[in-house]
Amino acid sequence: MEVIESMGMTDLQFKSWLKQIIRGLEGAKEEQTKEETDKRINELLKDLKEDLQG
Repeated sequence: MEVIESMGMTDLQFKSWLKQIIRGLEGAKEEQTKEETDKRINELLKDLKEDLQG
């Protein structure tokens, strides 16, 4: 008998993850300069890419 494991998120975990992304984007939107905004967005993109790679 073969057991298949799923490493997915629950709905609650996924919603929490989305809220973190939204907070990050809202924070970037509130920055005073384009450079600060770009820096925050690049940090968020880096984190998301790392999450995808596991």
